Amino acid sequence: MKWSGLPAKIWMLLFVLMPFLWLVGLSLQQGSQISDDNRLGLRQFERALSPPFSGIISSSVAFSFAASLTVLLIAVPVTWYVARLPRQKRKIWLALLSIPLGLNFVVRIYAWFVLVRPEGMITQFLDIIGLGIPLASTQAGVFLSLIYGYLPFMFLPLYTVFERLDNTQLEAAIDLGASAWQRWWLIIMPEILPGIVASFVFVFVPMLGEYLIPKMIGGGLVATLGTQIESQFLGSIRPNWPFGAALSLCLLVCAVGVLAIAMRILARSSNGGKGESWSPFQVH
Repeated sequence: MKWSGLPAKIWMLLFVLMPFLWLVGLSLQQGSQISDDNRLGLRQFERALSPPFSGIISSSVAFSFAASLTVLLIAVPVTWYVARLPRQKRKIWLALLSIPLGLNFVVRIYAWFVLVRPEGMITQFLDIIGLGIPLASTQAGVFLSLIYGYLPFMFLPLYTVFERLDNTQLEAAIDLGASAWQRWWLIIMPEILPGIVASFVFVFVPMLGEYLIPKMIGGGLVATLGTQIESQFLGSIRPNWPFGAALSLCLLVCAVGVLAIAMRILARSSNGGKGESWSPFQVH
């Protein structure tokens, strides 16, 4: 039994800890190239936290937060509607909402790119109704594409928590004369809050480091933290791996900070409720 956890430990050592330590060591090199300057220091982090890159980091966090919040606001009512359907209709809707998860993410975004480019169907439709909003190579297009790309990832975690709701509590609240607003905030919200927080983080963290959508839909004109990291490692002119590693660690710190806040909210919610652990992928 003492050897049962060895494969997991080896995996974590080889593919998590060692790459992380290599990234930290790389970020401490002061030269712009690996062979330029082998001295260690915080020069790369000073540059990452100075303009214009500090603005890119803050705008990427705000941009991802706004997109994740929009995805959440769309997914909550849709998931609530599906969870309240009869079982047979619910299966059909779940199948339809799960179809995008079976498709390759790159393929879906490329298909979306065909629709939002200047001669695409969505752009032409906007022109017909008089909006005329350009979507290719703009922040609006990247924002809309992030919502499209990550919306399916919000449905299933939310659905599992909506399905767990105790209908007898809602029925009792109705019998006692509670309004719809009171039922939502006093009964439903405390039960679904862990699911909302976990689903939000589940979408926000990968969205923060997203570079495919800004690169493809934004055409490289919308600067995000993900595109800056990609350009530092794979730039065609002069790659700067140490600086790219420093930006990657800044991204990691932002993600860990969001996870820490989410875990604190979940812990407080659990202590205030039934005290049982919760997972967004539990199915009852």
